[in-house]
Amino acid sequence: MIITKVEIEKFRGFEKVEFDLGSQLTIIAGQNGTQKTTILGMLSQPFTITDEANPMIEEMPLSGGSFKSAFSEKFKLSNRFDKVKMHEWTLHLANDPNGITIESIPRDKNSIRFWPKGSREKGSGYIQLPVIYLSLKRLIPIGEDSKLNESSKFTLSDSEIKFYKEWHKKILITLDDYTEASYLESSNKNTIGVSTDHYDWRQNSAGQDNIGKILLAIMSFRRLDEKYPSNYQGGILAIDELDATLYPASQIKLVDALRKFASNYKIQILFTTHSLSVLEHVCLLRDNLQKVTATKNQINVVYLEKKNGKIKPINNASIYTIKHRLEVSVSEIHENKIEVFSEDRETAIFAKALLKKRTAKLHFIDCNLGCDNLVDLATHKIPSFIFPKSIVILDGDVRDDSKKMAKSKRFRNFIVLPNNLSPERLLADFLYNLDDESNVWAKINPNFTKQYCFKDYTPDEIRTDREKAKKWFNSQLKLWGRNATKVINPWISENKEIVDIFIKEFEVVYNKFAKAYSIEGL
Repeated sequence: MIITKVEIEKFRGFEKVEFDLGSQLTIIAGQNGTQKTTILGMLSQPFTITDEANPMIEEMPLSGGSFKSAFSEKFKLSNRFDKVKMHEWTLHLANDPNGITIESIPRDKNSIRFWPKGSREKGSGYIQLPVIYLSLKRLIPIGEDSKLNESSKFTLSDSEIKFYKEWHKKILITLDDYTEASYLESSNKNTIGVSTDHYDWRQNSAGQDNIGKILLAIMSFRRLDEKYPSNYQGGILAIDELDATLYPASQIKLVDALRKFASNYKIQILFTTHSLSVLEHVCLLRDNLQKVTATKNQINVVYLEKKNGKIKPINNASIYTIKHRLEVSVSEIHENKIEVFSEDRETAIFAKALLKKRTAKLHFIDCNLGCDNLVDLATHKIPSFIFPKSIVILDGDVRDDSKKMAKSKRFRNFIVLPNNLSPERLLADFLYNLDDESNVWAKINPNFTKQYCFKDYTPDEIRTDREKAKKWFNSQLKLWGRNATKVINPWISENKEIVDIFIKEFEVVYNKFAKAYSIEGL
């Protein structure tokens, strides 16, 4: 990790705001006009390699330009609104908590530049680490760049060609057999084009080109890491509009690849995006990583929004907050009710009786899917059956299997009813073992007796035959009150310890949803 936090004292729409960065990925989202690209510029500006004693000083990135801060790529300043002393921000660094503060100073009578506060010497005080900034200029289509041609500026090794082809195909999810990978150069861009038996690099799509440019940047840091193992301490890669020109599945593959590259080559990667596919993916990754101390700071998602003419960041915003802000929408279902799936009607009734007033925050879906089906749907990551789309409640008779399921993150929205029996069998045992003179019988109905209770189905039939157990349960419901509470409440009184455990497990799961949906927890 290089940058831990940024504090912005003042810069255009920003005033006294701060947010943390992820050690691997920092994702900046927001509507148009929320100065996402400006943030990328601010974060990457103070990095450069200018020290003559640095052995990497003559190195050039494969993606074009240099490993130095390029002011013109990042900032388009206004003579009217960008004045001297109107900009100041501080980057806190992992190896220097005091960090570096940048301010605007005069370049000449009519323009400004950004410089470390208190310093005036060229390059003084800038952080001596390599940086690459990929602007939207990289998205000029290959077919529209008449000056683009094959170049011998760089010679890629066999290892680099193999790396490029492998990751280009993985990210684009293509089975095309690349016969060539050609290094291309023009005044607009440096990139790699691929050729096959069916097309050449001149016919490459904008998406293929975008991935090519990003991989060249990664390979540039990879070169430094391999060539200067004692001097290379990592670098910064900033990418404007990461998802541009890419279809959703490829966007996800790219994010996963960037995480791997960030770890392998000590790169802190920063990017902007409008893609909900990317944002849903990174928010889920972030939420999972935050559960483990070793990984909790690897990803941060910052959402920028405009309020009263000022830009305010929402740190660690949930995907639902981001989605509603980007779509300018409100979802009453997500904000008021969480969907619940259960094995059958009996499970739902028993769960409602245990949870009592907590069910006001839930919407039980009326369907009979069975335990195996629910587990299978979650195993295959069917959206409606995984976190954070719904809560799934299973009968207690799968408790042994549920211990294995608890080890898998895909079942973190699953909870199991107390005891190790299905609800109907559990209540049958409870009533069968109840003293004939217990006041529970009269509270159910003055004429309700154990004899009446089991007159159509014996306890043995209920224990051994699932269908008969269900028929028995449903034949009794008309006497047992709403959600069978006349029977379940006495059972709860005798089993308070395991019921409390179930409720605690439910509240833990519910509060995860509350955080994701940005609603009140329990």
